[in-house]
Amino acid sequence: MKPIHSPALDLNLLKVFDALIEARNVSRAAELLGVSQSAVSHSLSRLRTLIGDPLFVRTGNQMEPTPRAQRLAEPLREVLLGAAKALTVEEEFNAEREEKTFTIAALDSLMALLLPGVIQEAAQLRVSLLVKTLSPLDTLEGLDEGGIDLAIGPFPRLRRWHESQFLYQDNQVCVFDRRLVPVEVPISADDYVRYPHIIPSIGDTLTSFVDESLAKLGLRRQVVAGCSQFLTIPFLLTQAPTIATLPARLTRIAAPALGLSVCPPPFASQPVDVLMAWHRRHSGSSSHLWLRKRILRSASGMEGLDRTFS
Repeated sequence: MKPIHSPALDLNLLKVFDALIEARNVSRAAELLGVSQSAVSHSLSRLRTLIGDPLFVRTGNQMEPTPRAQRLAEPLREVLLGAAKALTVEEEFNAEREEKTFTIAALDSLMALLLPGVIQEAAQLRVSLLVKTLSPLDTLEGLDEGGIDLAIGPFPRLRRWHESQFLYQDNQVCVFDRRLVPVEVPISADDYVRYPHIIPSIGDTLTSFVDESLAKLGLRRQVVAGCSQFLTIPFLLTQAPTIATLPARLTRIAAPALGLSVCPPPFASQPVDVLMAWHRRHSGSSSHLWLRKRILRSASGMEGLDRTFS
């Protein structure tokens, strides 16, 4: 059996390698690790000597991994994840006895759909939830850095060390107040672009997939506002002659109470998968599993999407 106490076996070197795989830049890797650029450069030099390969070569402003580095990336990350998991093993979680705060990243509309049941149960236990609305990039960074325990949303691009579980599928529907937007339903494409729009927006843009779909039809809409709080938009629709395109499940909460009309949009719309995602380091955590099971239970108890709105 080979000894495991060799001076060459340094987990810090593996962390530097993994950060370079992620960042493709020495200064950015240093930021991720909280060390100096010279420390990263020194570790990379040690790695090159140890492995006998350049590992990363400069291409413009980036450090591109060599074929050897690409083959090593996943196995070495598994070593790091295994070490992290071994050091964070929990005893069986008892929510009645142990205090625990979970930090969740989710849109407000998803909170309204999935968290009431969890909150109702948590109120009888010693569990609390801290929920944040973050941009997709900040959400992924939060998962990696440990500031976010669980993220809920549509995640087309998770990182290779993230795990996820499907919760439900949602469609997009058109929402407006017929007292202010007097059109027939289902709404036509011409009526759809005749009125200004309010859009849900987490980033710094006032465009979405809707604009791409309209462009294929040779149409363009006017966007007058973008709002990161999805649940605010239905209230705004009752105050101004505007239209919004929103997730169908959100409208099932707001439309009946506010007297809004809901119908399919006048273009093809692909359904969206809503997932919960977490860092792989939490996969064996009994407390984390407790939370995931309860959110999955909430998703499983939601009704189907086939209801017709008018």
